[in-house]
Amino acid sequence: MSQVPPVPDLSDAAVVRAIAGIRPCRHGGLRLETERVSRGARTKTVIHNYGHGGCGVTLALGCAQAAADLVVREVGAGAPVAVLGAGVVGLSTAVELSARGHGVTVYASEAGPATTSGIAGAIWLPTGLDFPEPGPERDRLNALLRRSDELLRACDGERWGIETLPVYEPAGAPFESHLFESGAVELPTEIAELPVGASRGPGKTYESLFMHTPRFLRTLDDLLRSQGDPIVERRFAGLDEVLALEEPVAVNCLALGSRELFGDDAMYPARGVLVHLRPQPLGYVVHDGYRYMFPRNDALVLGGTFEPGVDNPTPPDETVREILAHHRRFFGLTADAGSPQPAR
Repeated sequence: MSQVPPVPDLSDAAVVRAIAGIRPCRHGGLRLETERVSRGARTKTVIHNYGHGGCGVTLALGCAQAAADLVVREVGAGAPVAVLGAGVVGLSTAVELSARGHGVTVYASEAGPATTSGIAGAIWLPTGLDFPEPGPERDRLNALLRRSDELLRACDGERWGIETLPVYEPAGAPFESHLFESGAVELPTEIAELPVGASRGPGKTYESLFMHTPRFLRTLDDLLRSQGDPIVERRFAGLDEVLALEEPVAVNCLALGSRELFGDDAMYPARGVLVHLRPQPLGYVVHDGYRYMFPRNDALVLGGTFEPGVDNPTPPDETVREILAHHRRFFGLTADAGSPQPAR
């Protein structure tokens, strides 16, 4: 007889904090390409690797390999490289370049857990990302997704904070078939009765990788530092400062910073409000669009929102209350002690 999944404690006493992350989204989707940037007599080769939206962890390792391939194509093996940005994409790219023998210097105003990458849990799913129309660019994106999934599965799960968890979606949850078309994650299976939730109503289920982002980011940071590659605290005031770097090539992983520094008006913020509760080893994910529950090692993460154009990092009290209320309704819990509501 299968074990019944545990019910989370969603009481007020379990709430640790509310927080908001600003997703780096881009109209037109991922930008992964080479640009020659010039101003006056100065010219630099820039490899752009940004626009991952809400799936930076999902895509980071595959995009890091692709960006490193572009570096080798442009300046050859072993050339020194500047990496701009130290979120999950920047750190992954720096680690990949260092492993290939490049001397790497990472320039960033903040790194790892202090970035947006460190705020949310990370189910493997390419959400918050513009997909190209069917064709070569769409095929390239799906190949990057498959490669990223392969690389994540090859990691030591304990070291990196990666595990496979069942995902449960209630009936009526939005379904976007393009999120699954790469084949890295199997299509959801319809089930007559969810094993979680107060109603035990119908829904869908599938399995996906789940990355505990604090551990994942710490591992990347440890790898980079163990290879002797520095992270330099720096905020670039303008493009001239990038062109003045001594490295012949720069990999731009600045995400939202690319709008101002490189003039990419396709970049836009999308706020995601989250509620962190005390950690609870539930062993499953509940996913309902941008309403989700992720059991991270250091926090039970309740989401959330997707608010395009909003870059205010302060979570509104009303939104926080609604997120808590949504999840409590799903599990049939009250606010006082996370106890079941009386039958009606």
